[in-house]
Amino acid sequence: MKSFYTEHKILVGTILLLFIFSLLCQILIGFLYQNMIKETYNMSSTKNKMLKKCKLKFTNRYELHEKVVNIPVFVDKFIHSIKFGPFSVRGLQHFSGQMLLLSVFVTGAGACRAIITEKTIGEILSYYVLVFIILYAYFSISAAVDLKGKREILKTNLVDYLENNISVRIPQSKKEQERLDQLEKEAEKEAYEEKGDIRKREHMEEKAEKREQKELRRASERTDRKQTEIADFAAHKKQGAEKKLAPEEEEELEGLLMELWKFY
Repeated sequence: MKSFYTEHKILVGTILLLFIFSLLCQILIGFLYQNMIKETYNMSSTKNKMLKKCKLKFTNRYELHEKVVNIPVFVDKFIHSIKFGPFSVRGLQHFSGQMLLLSVFVTGAGACRAIITEKTIGEILSYYVLVFIILYAYFSISAAVDLKGKREILKTNLVDYLENNISVRIPQSKKEQERLDQLEKEAEKEAYEEKGDIRKREHMEEKAEKREQKELRRASERTDRKQTEIADFAAHKKQGAEKKLAPEEEEELEGLLMELWKFY
């Protein structure tokens, strides 16, 4: 058996390389699912880009249609769209299966070549032992990784979060937002009305002040005019004392004096 592996290093190396590629794909997918499952337990503050994208997409669709009817289908579509770098998870799974089949095919080709070249039964059996070990290791590690189980756990956690958290919180948030918008509109209306009342009051006060100033100015003008008339009257009276007035002039001056006395 040892001499078989040393004599066919290239063939055995190719078979093992294909097998390792197949296992790496399974392990990478399992690691990706496990990390996402861990993040689903704290979805509100997750930093996982794919889960954040899932939340955003669900929220947008919910607000657009006011409801997501079939959340499990939505989650299934999301899980199928998960990628590891530029490769989708489904693509990596198919690639893993193809690598395994290719390694089995190369092993079978080696066995056929050994039969054609009439190798010993031990050398021919070595190929069968190798393919048995490869298949056993592959299915054992695949069972340990348990991609199907991890995918179901991920789906369950996502459905639970979307149905029991976001689907409940979005309508409440919309109602709260509508209430806040209504309060804001009422506050703006009150502020506008209050501003209008202030302007109206200021305008009325301004008009009253102007009217008062106008009345004061008129009163001042009347006062000045009366003072001028009194001064003229006093001067005329003084002149009348020096020069005797006619009876008609005296009556006129007395009437003016009485009028001025009534004014004051």
